Amino acid sequence: MKKGKIKYTAFLLAIMLFLSVVQPLAPQASPGTADEAIRLKKGETLNGSFSEPGEVRWYKIEPTDEEIKQDTHMEIEVSGDFEGNVSVYPDKNRAEQDFTFDNYRAEITEGASAVIHMPHAWKGAYFIKVEYYGTFEEIETEENEGEMEEPQAVDYTIGYKGETLSPADLPEEACPVELSVNKREAGVEILKELRLVRDELLSKTDKGQELTSLYYKVAPFLVAKMTFDKKTKDQVYNDLVKLKPIFSELAEKGDGSDYSLTEKDQKAINELYEIVIQNVPGWLKPEIEKIAKEIGIDKLIDKKISTILQENGMAVSQSDTDRVIVKLKSGKAASEFQKKAKGIAKSTSIKTVKGNATSLNNMYVLDAGEKPETIAKNLEKLPEVEYAEPVYTYHKNASDKPPVPPFTDVQSGSQWSLKNTGQDHGKANADIRFEKLYETYKKKQLGNVVIAVVDTGVDHTLADLEEKVIPGYDFANRDDDAYDDEGHGTHVTGIIAAGVDNNYSMTGIHPNAKILPVKVLDASGSGDTEKIALGIKYAVDKGARVINLSLGGPYSRVIEEQLKYAASKNVTIVAASGNDGVDMLDYPAASKYSIAVGASNRLDIVSDFSSYGEGLDLVAPGADIPSLLPNGNVTYLSGTSMATPHVAAAAGLLLSENPKLEPEKVRRILTETADDIAVEEPVSEPDYVDDDYPVRVLEPGYDEVSGWGRLNVWSAFNTVGLGLAINPLSDNDTKITGKAVSGTKLELKDGKTLIAEGTAEKNGTFSIPIRPQQANKVLQLVANDGVASIRVAVQETPVPKTPKVKPVSDGDTVVTGQAEKGTTVAVKAKKQLLGEAKVDNKGQFKVKIKKQKAGTELSITAKSVSKKESKAAKIVVIDKTPPAEPKVKSVGDSDQAVTGKTESGAMVFVKHKGKTIGKKKADAKGNFKVAIKKQKAGTVLYVTAKDAAGNESKAVKVTVKDKTPPTVPKVNKVTDRDKFVSGKTEKNAVVYVKHKGKTLGKKKADAKGKFKVKIKKQKAGTTLSVTAKDAAGNTSKAAKVKVKKYKK
Repeated sequence: MKKGKIKYTAFLLAIMLFLSVVQPLAPQASPGTADEAIRLKKGETLNGSFSEPGEVRWYKIEPTDEEIKQDTHMEIEVSGDFEGNVSVYPDKNRAEQDFTFDNYRAEITEGASAVIHMPHAWKGAYFIKVEYYGTFEEIETEENEGEMEEPQAVDYTIGYKGETLSPADLPEEACPVELSVNKREAGVEILKELRLVRDELLSKTDKGQELTSLYYKVAPFLVAKMTFDKKTKDQVYNDLVKLKPIFSELAEKGDGSDYSLTEKDQKAINELYEIVIQNVPGWLKPEIEKIAKEIGIDKLIDKKISTILQENGMAVSQSDTDRVIVKLKSGKAASEFQKKAKGIAKSTSIKTVKGNATSLNNMYVLDAGEKPETIAKNLEKLPEVEYAEPVYTYHKNASDKPPVPPFTDVQSGSQWSLKNTGQDHGKANADIRFEKLYETYKKKQLGNVVIAVVDTGVDHTLADLEEKVIPGYDFANRDDDAYDDEGHGTHVTGIIAAGVDNNYSMTGIHPNAKILPVKVLDASGSGDTEKIALGIKYAVDKGARVINLSLGGPYSRVIEEQLKYAASKNVTIVAASGNDGVDMLDYPAASKYSIAVGASNRLDIVSDFSSYGEGLDLVAPGADIPSLLPNGNVTYLSGTSMATPHVAAAAGLLLSENPKLEPEKVRRILTETADDIAVEEPVSEPDYVDDDYPVRVLEPGYDEVSGWGRLNVWSAFNTVGLGLAINPLSDNDTKITGKAVSGTKLELKDGKTLIAEGTAEKNGTFSIPIRPQQANKVLQLVANDGVASIRVAVQETPVPKTPKVKPVSDGDTVVTGQAEKGTTVAVKAKKQLLGEAKVDNKGQFKVKIKKQKAGTELSITAKSVSKKESKAAKIVVIDKTPPAEPKVKSVGDSDQAVTGKTESGAMVFVKHKGKTIGKKKADAKGNFKVAIKKQKAGTVLYVTAKDAAGNESKAVKVTVKDKTPPTVPKVNKVTDRDKFVSGKTEKNAVVYVKHKGKTLGKKKADAKGKFKVKIKKQKAGTTLSVTAKDAAGNTSKAAKVKVKKYKK
């Protein structure tokens, strides 16, 4: 190692020698060969020996099928009176590279065996390396005398046995930092921060890995010292507490920290360094002392952390939080934007958002320097920019609660989320009904479906994931190997797709899922906007039908656009609600394009860490969920991250059964078939009403803590298989309708109470008569004795609208109009029911009533089946009955008025040939007298009466009578010899000749008025009375004629 390359490395060495190393794959120095490995057999013990420190021996185990079926782990034990190390590797390739997990390294120390619990998690041979560092006496001699004795030969034994471990049976490995901070006040925080330093700095650079490698060599001796020496243990703890400000800076800011080491820091580093030197064997001291001498470990005061990291090749990359991502408007030139953007951001780095595998159209990312929020706002003002936002950081949604020590169970007995019998104080059946699902789907030929796990990557080498994982992409490191260096993504994948009935580790939910690993989160479980957006688009373009997003952070329009893109391609998004336990969902769970999933526990209660609120769709088991980690162990983790893959797997099963399902249909099936686990709380009126935060009115069956309920994958899967779908049901409906496979037996239930039952018809529909149900009640439609159950919320219908009523007259015997279909219309007058009738399918009604008087007010309402009554339509009975024909007195040709009687107050009209010649209102008694001009006899008059409503009577025909008598007839001379009386009068009049009232004769005058009435001869002097009577009976005055004596 060149001096320039290792300057200041001792600072990190002094810290990391005490790190609780739980790094997933730790590279080690001095790789050996495994070609000569000696095979071990279960239950056998082999003897071995070493002669000099540094020697290595190799062994291998090739488990039989019976061992894999019976045992979850192999307990490998190496015993000997010396200081050394044992490492176990999953395969020969890793053995030759010295890559393994911390769980599978153990120290051999004085009087204590090295015991490693290796899970049956890989196929093929496992390799064991045993290393010899020296004896405890040799180390003590070095400390006390400063001289090394001749190496001593040592013996050891090695063997393994099968074991089945429960979660509490597998212990954590011992390390110096954990021994020093265990149960101390600041211990947990120090460990947390140092692990972040490891994940974010040391695991990402060669120099950092070299320090970690050196740690493995010294760890056994430090552990041995602190186990028996409380003073040393306390000293390490005190020095670590002094250095805590440095750990905090590194954990928070990484290589961006501007912290400068103080004199106090230097002193603590020196003390830790001395403890190391005093407690390692002689063969290790030269390597450590050489580095310390070259760099001057005691000259670090005033040096900045960032400088130390940069000069030693440990600076990883610029922080994501000082960048801005920009979306350009369609058709806008990128070159023009770049010119303007450099002026705003003062940046020389403007790049398109892309990875080697995909890119985001019209999106650019640029270095903003300080205040990225301000830069984003200024960039949004440019005419070329659709939107701009800072690059955010997103995190895995697994709980920070320390997991239960690892365990594995080849029978999946500990997977309470698949079958909950009440084990471990749980609640029976508080699971997703996997056992029944398995019996159902194993009888079918399910199609493959690609489920993308956009996460920390996936370890595809595990036996339980063999042939389950297809090639993906690593956006965190920009390569084609989406390997999981954190563990979260593998844990998620195990829940979805671990092999079923293969005797390895655990059971996955979807047997035909193909996992597309898309790594967007780094070794610390974090990732930025750009990588996540690219990962989503990549998953869509690679054919994923479901995307699992067990991660969360702030809202991002960049990510939202890719979620919208996924939805447009019929890709179902399933996202974790978050682990803050607050009334607000994490993003992207809060997106309308995502199925938002919260977490429940083994008691069927929503976990206290599970974020909730508006938009939560459902919950699934997420507390203490066992699944695979890259180290091969099945381990408990808690979080909405663990709940989400349960739902993603369920969504995949629905799509395997029916690939034509669209995302919203998938969401609907999963939520409608979920089991209600809501806890009813007492309802209290708020002390005051806050208009800014109105109370949300929730749909029946929904609550914002558990959404629509806990996932029931068996019911959801069968719902698809049966083609079961229900039309909306309201409190007015008298039947429930929908679709189902012909012959499906259906029962509508209220809890355990049967409401109605029926069977799907041959055409795949059903219609079951029911009595109207109460609004907002939640019912269940159960198919085929429980293989599927869909939630049916009775929708509350609004009060019917006020009927529209046609005018009603005093002559009508029906009330007609329009009202809402299915309602009953009632007609009342002064609260008395006159009649009622149902509204037909066209919204028309016709209610029979008795005739009502004009002016009567009618009240018409519509009442629904659910007894809701509309506002009343008020109408007044119209007077449409005309007055009776007026009674008109005779009108003579001399009259100047027409008189008679009609309806009181009516207006009387007198007309001749359609022309009104007079009108007059009748008095209160109906008497009228209409003034007219004299009319000729024979003139025809029409008399009508019109009431106040405008109704007019039939016309009375009146002919003007002739009431004018003829003039006195002109009579010629009459003698005593005449037998006729002649003269002239009114034409056609009848002339009467009388004597003393007795008619002597009569005769009708001709057309000219001449008359000649025959009489008997009268004596001279007789006075005759001659009158003329016209056709109307009018008689003229008499003409007096005295009979004369005839003279010749």
